[in-house]
Amino acid sequence: MSRADETPPRHRLPDRVLALPMFLMLSLTRLGYRHALSSQIELRMPQYVVLAVLDDSGPCSQKAIAESMDFDKSDVTKLVNELEERGFVRRAEDHEDRRRHRVLLTAKGRSQLEASDRELNASMKTFLSALSPAEYRQLQQLLLKAIRAHDARFGASESDGGGAGLA
Repeated sequence: MSRADETPPRHRLPDRVLALPMFLMLSLTRLGYRHALSSQIELRMPQYVVLAVLDDSGPCSQKAIAESMDFDKSDVTKLVNELEERGFVRRAEDHEDRRRHRVLLTAKGRSQLEASDRELNASMKTFLSALSPAEYRQLQQLLLKAIRAHDARFGASESDGGGAGLA
């Protein structure tokens, strides 16, 4: 076997790297993405978020969806196109301004969202099975606390009633 054919050995990462929460979060995200791909989840996360935003806020413009997700409007247009092709959303003329359209969640989209809720929760619990239920909730709470300090889209602190929906 030539040296080029050898798989490099896996060495433990240096402690200084393991001490960086950002590196740990990025690594967990990368591994979680691989897990999601291998578990055959029906929707990609951005598609799921579009459906969840529509379910929560009702019909809204693509601009409002983009702002909620902090995505570029052109990326949201692609997502809405994909979801519309699958019958999960539809566009309708905005009665206040006929030049604009609103995006609506269809019954099929709501059904898919509910199925995706179950798929994603089961997948995450499997992926994070090294954590106890209490540690899982604590991880959610710590991540929310950290991100809320930087991004108002993630809601109020739990003491303000913003912790709803945590599993």
